[in-house]
Amino acid sequence: MTSELRVDKIIPTTGVPTGGGGGIVQTTVGRLYSHFDDTTNQSYMASGLITTITPRFSNSKFFVQMNGGRIKARNAAGMNVKMYVSLNGGSYAAAYSGNRGDTFYYSSSGEIQVPHSFTDLYTPSTAITSTIAFQPYWRSFNGGEVSFNVSDSNSYGEVVMTVMEVSA
Repeated sequence: MTSELRVDKIIPTTGVPTGGGGGIVQTTVGRLYSHFDDTTNQSYMASGLITTITPRFSNSKFFVQMNGGRIKARNAAGMNVKMYVSLNGGSYAAAYSGNRGDTFYYSSSGEIQVPHSFTDLYTPSTAITSTIAFQPYWRSFNGGEVSFNVSDSNSYGEVVMTVMEVSA
């Protein structure tokens, strides 16, 4: 015997916590294997790691988590990684104002290599009626030598971004 449960909301019995959400409605995952280097561009560039989801509810929130891969910065170089979002098939724009959603990596001397790390619960500024897509953008902070995702003979670079729709 099989059963099917259909609901219009998933809410904890004690209610939704302030600033939080209810239950996970659905999950999607994106992966990036490409290696990107830059030494001069100080404008944000698209990474190509896009995770798109078609929400079940127009008022949902989205739990976004990106990790893995390897960022490299050399010789007093810095890198910014900032989350961008496309709402309802529109153009990509910064998901947050100011420094929120912006991760900074810097090497004062020598070289650093660290994995990507980003986690947030995103609340759209408008109702989502079709799709929402997340994509990290990146730039060289000061024109130094940086790599968004290192994939070489010593390692296998894979950045994974998971997006979960959370009932509001």
